[in-house]
Amino acid sequence: MLRAIALELERLANHCGDLGALAGDVGYLPTAAYCGRIRGDFLNLTAEICGSRFGRGMIRPGGVLFDVDAKLALELTCRLDAALKDVKDAVRLMWDAPSVQARFQDTGAITTRTCEALGLVGPAARACGVERDIRQDFPSGVFRFAQIPISKWNTGDVFARAWVRWLEIQRSGVFVREQLSSLPEGLTRVAVGPLIPSHLAVSLTEGWRGEISHVAITDRNGRFTRYKVVDPSFRNWMGLAIAMREQQISDFPLCNKSFNLSYCGHDL
Repeated sequence: MLRAIALELERLANHCGDLGALAGDVGYLPTAAYCGRIRGDFLNLTAEICGSRFGRGMIRPGGVLFDVDAKLALELTCRLDAALKDVKDAVRLMWDAPSVQARFQDTGAITTRTCEALGLVGPAARACGVERDIRQDFPSGVFRFAQIPISKWNTGDVFARAWVRWLEIQRSGVFVREQLSSLPEGLTRVAVGPLIPSHLAVSLTEGWRGEISHVAITDRNGRFTRYKVVDPSFRNWMGLAIAMREQQISDFPLCNKSFNLSYCGHDL
């Protein structure tokens, strides 16, 4: 539960920041300014748990390094509710602005067929109507028992990629609130034994950009001999290139932010 809470708080912070940045790219400053501040509120929730706004030190082999007691859970819930209310008000300004919608709609559109051919992942895929989410397709941890509905749209444009983020903010907020209200007792971390020799292991996690894959191979002595990380940016980069075809060069900043890819993530 604590791993899932940390994952969804990261999603909340980054989706909020992306919506604000999209507003800024079309010169709509109210939502841009508000979301820039509210993103910090979500990051501060993670800091309350582990001392780092970016979750550093939270995850460890065998569990997590920090616990959440009833008092902290109540405080986190109150602050989460306040941040969700603020982001709702900020984003509604953007949805109600015709000038914003005119720039978002039909800009950088990708068809469902192209999305599937390219193998796009995360919000970029779900914005094309593709139900692709590791939390549903390959659930692990608490996601085996507490599912988050898949958020999708079907137009594949900047609007769709923004709208999917907004849906996920709402649903991740509900999920975090539910988990905070029902945290179980018990150990937060258990001892992990040595790695199994001569084995291949694959893990999949639905990060805020999409599917993150880790692949490890051990040798005869149980030591890593190969380790590969595949970031969602590697899957989605060609999607940005296709989205820009037949578009004005002035649309590049907007399309680029609607994917919000990582250069170093692509080069892993």
